[in-house]
Amino acid sequence: MSTQHQRWPGLLTLSSIAAVVAFAICSPLVEEQAGALPLYTARSGRTCDNCHTDPSKWPNPALPYRKCTLSCIGCHVNPSGGGLRTVSGRFYSQTTLPALFASHRGYKDWNRHLFSALAKLEKNRKNRLPDPALGKPPGKPAKMAFDQDRYAGLKADPILLVGIDARLAAWFAAPLFFPMQLDTHLAVHPFQYVTAAFSAGVLAKSKGFAATFERRTPFMLKDFYLMLHQLPYMAYLRVGRFLPPFGTNLDDHTSPIRRDFGLDQGILESRITGVEFGLAPNYPYLSVAVFRPGPADRFEVADPENDAIPPFGGVDGWGFAANAGWRDLGWQLGASVMVRGRDLADGGNTTSASVQWGFNPWFYSDAIPLTYLGEVAFGSRQRPLSGASTKQIAAYHELDYLPFNGINLKLKYDFADFDTEVADDQFHRLSSGIDLILLPGVTIAAELRLWFGAHGSDADVFLQTHLWY
Repeated sequence: MSTQHQRWPGLLTLSSIAAVVAFAICSPLVEEQAGALPLYTARSGRTCDNCHTDPSKWPNPALPYRKCTLSCIGCHVNPSGGGLRTVSGRFYSQTTLPALFASHRGYKDWNRHLFSALAKLEKNRKNRLPDPALGKPPGKPAKMAFDQDRYAGLKADPILLVGIDARLAAWFAAPLFFPMQLDTHLAVHPFQYVTAAFSAGVLAKSKGFAATFERRTPFMLKDFYLMLHQLPYMAYLRVGRFLPPFGTNLDDHTSPIRRDFGLDQGILESRITGVEFGLAPNYPYLSVAVFRPGPADRFEVADPENDAIPPFGGVDGWGFAANAGWRDLGWQLGASVMVRGRDLADGGNTTSASVQWGFNPWFYSDAIPLTYLGEVAFGSRQRPLSGASTKQIAAYHELDYLPFNGINLKLKYDFADFDTEVADDQFHRLSSGIDLILLPGVTIAAELRLWFGAHGSDADVFLQTHLWY
């Protein structure tokens, strides 16, 4: 197995499995991860009242003024997904996701409970959580602002919006317990068309709580940008610090289609500083960014304690990224490219490309609640010592089954070859797991992961508990 993936040693035992089950049932810190979940974009097209109240009596506007999109910008303040949610995302999280105490159900989900008696808890269409939004910008709302009348009382276009994402991770190979994520979010929207967004959080260490919070600067500003939005065709322009638009923005920090291509949202090095333009009118989407890159992730070799703080504005160099495709009601297809030019000491030059897809047969038949997602990413990079160019490739597949509201069963496969010219460094990982979205804003996710490579196999259990608001 390559050094890129040797941080997960150890063998799975029956006692580890028992510990996972006990932790999942008893932990008071049961929390869910609030990163971007492409699964939701693939699934939500099957019923319109997933993201707002019943639209049957609404006039259908001309294409430039439609806000109906399956792209990330529909549910997240960040157009690339993850973190703070728009009113549509907050509505979705309270009506569609939880097993218990949903504000109400979409018309195709009202009878999909594990126990039919649970439907009685959702008859009074009531939001269960206080809305983390205040005020509204002065003057007449922009034509492309979210409509206040369509989200069951949630504030559609607030001046101030706050949020939090907290994840506790348990890795039953060492075993280790550590805070995988503790992020706070803020969006200020003082007048129509303009929003300033901030995201700050703990720089977690897998060694545990003490190692995380004893560092000199445990809480850092991660993302900051000023955005011009609420434009026709769901267009936007932003400038600041953020992740480049590339590939499938998974919540899994360890996935090789993210980490191996410098896109791990859990570290500061992945951030770029630049300008991005995008749009998402109904089904097609496009985003283009020019930027100053960050340095390469040195976690494996030069910074095993994850203590380094990279330059806030990036390193000397340049970058370009583009992401485009089509997200239809039952299927998706997209492609991405990214080029980074920088000194070898900062990670060297990279050229990357990716193809992503998704298929949701559930849209075509209520009897098939399956969703399939996939991606292949490939490119070239420079070796850190010699500067010689080499190639890399990574792949991701995920099949999800939703038997009941709030219960998701998943099967995932990851593959990576970080250096195609080095023999026997390929990496395979097969994962099976369950996501229990028990309450609005509360999820437990557990996975059994099997690792395969030229140097043998391994197994572990990984548990995430996540609270988002």
